[in-house]
Amino acid sequence: MSSQRYVFICVLISIIIQLSSGQVPCSLEEDPIQLAECAQLDVQAIIQAAKGNLKLFCNLAERYMECFKTKTRNCIGGSIAEGGFTELQNLAQWCCVNPGSPEPDECPLSRNPKCFSGDDFVSMANGEKKLLRELRPGDRVLVMNSQKQVEEDEVIMILDSQPNRPALFYSIETETGHRVSLTGNHFIAVNHNNHFVPANQIKTHDMVFIHSQGKLQSVSVRNVSEQYKVGYFTPMTSQGTLIVNDMAASCYASVVSHSLAHQVLAPLRWWYRFAKLFAVEQPFEYTPAGGIHWLPQAMLQITEKYLPSVLVKDSL
Repeated sequence: MSSQRYVFICVLISIIIQLSSGQVPCSLEEDPIQLAECAQLDVQAIIQAAKGNLKLFCNLAERYMECFKTKTRNCIGGSIAEGGFTELQNLAQWCCVNPGSPEPDECPLSRNPKCFSGDDFVSMANGEKKLLRELRPGDRVLVMNSQKQVEEDEVIMILDSQPNRPALFYSIETETGHRVSLTGNHFIAVNHNNHFVPANQIKTHDMVFIHSQGKLQSVSVRNVSEQYKVGYFTPMTSQGTLIVNDMAASCYASVVSHSLAHQVLAPLRWWYRFAKLFAVEQPFEYTPAGGIHWLPQAMLQITEKYLPSVLVKDSL
């Protein structure tokens, strides 16, 4: 079923429900056809926003808000479209600036390092599953080591915690039905020359690793799709890997290679081990909605200034 037809059917159902409650619709020529057209602008704008195409997003957002105000605000459709209107209005206020002006820091679409979707599950060392958004420093988890074996490890710190920021995720699904969501330049382990490949470069029939019965098995990718989600998190382990939704992935994104990122962040691992020797319970402070931790943020700023070639500019 096409997205246009789906939107149209949803609109019709909503109109029937709201008519039964006594609400008055617009004239038929304005509702639901105009509402469906407005909804399409909303969907297109959100997709472009997630992809980081701010210029096209701002154009579509302006068209959608005008459509909403003039054709559906006082209709039954208005109550349906209002959520999208509010979201786009907020994003536009944060991100749509005058031509030539830099993107403001408040814009939640800014291209900073992203990572895992918060609603995926992490394999814990005790055999349980835990929502990634609920992961904390010190948690014992399962990871993939350099020999492609499963072992227990500890979450050293949460490099970034953004429960309310949107991002475009690449949903990688295997022939076995496993699925994980990663932002575009986040690395995932592939069975090819010991490589980690960015999620936006994964293709069907590529081989990735899933955790099954205590071992990692190589399986084929069946499909890769794009999804707009809100909330992303960046946990870091000693091995620099994590098993999420039973699939082995890197902890790193937005650099030219997984191994380079692991080397650059080595001082954080050294300090963590040193602090643990002296019984420091939490070597790195953690705030659930604290954004990028100040230490990796400082390291990122130094890298951007003195060694920008190791960073991937387009973090989608």
